[in-house]
Amino acid sequence: MLALVVVLAGLGCTDETLFTQGRIEDLCNGVVPSCKKQAGCVLDDEHFTRGVFPGEQRIVVRSITRDARLIVRLLFVEMVYPGTEILVQAFSPDCGDVSMEQVVVDGPEDIDLFEYAGDDRIIEFHLDLPEAGDHLLEIYSDMAADYLVTTEVEEE
Repeated sequence: MLALVVVLAGLGCTDETLFTQGRIEDLCNGVVPSCKKQAGCVLDDEHFTRGVFPGEQRIVVRSITRDARLIVRLLFVEMVYPGTEILVQAFSPDCGDVSMEQVVVDGPEDIDLFEYAGDDRIIEFHLDLPEAGDHLLEIYSDMAADYLVTTEVEEE
């Protein structure tokens, strides 16, 4: 494994290149209506996009079967301030239900969100998509960071 990392580093591969795994960047600057809001793009497993916190990014993901699982991965490219929370939520196609994961710095344990991401600077979220269709995905954090995001829908 170490030899592979050394070879990839010698070929000019970066953490971003390894993270995106040949995906094409989507600027995600369009207008895709969903749940009475506007998403920037429809993201699939062949594309990735960039974002900047603090703030929110909205993306649409599609599932073709019921009981799918959405995997959302964030790679922090530039980390300035870890903030106090990160929230990732996916809405059902009819916008009535939401599946979410949240990491909050609140309580007796001091959690640094950048340390939570680990040495690889990646945070991964798993969300259930019980219905087939278009799902609005919202990613929010009050941290100050630039990031890449990929999505993958695991269909059963």
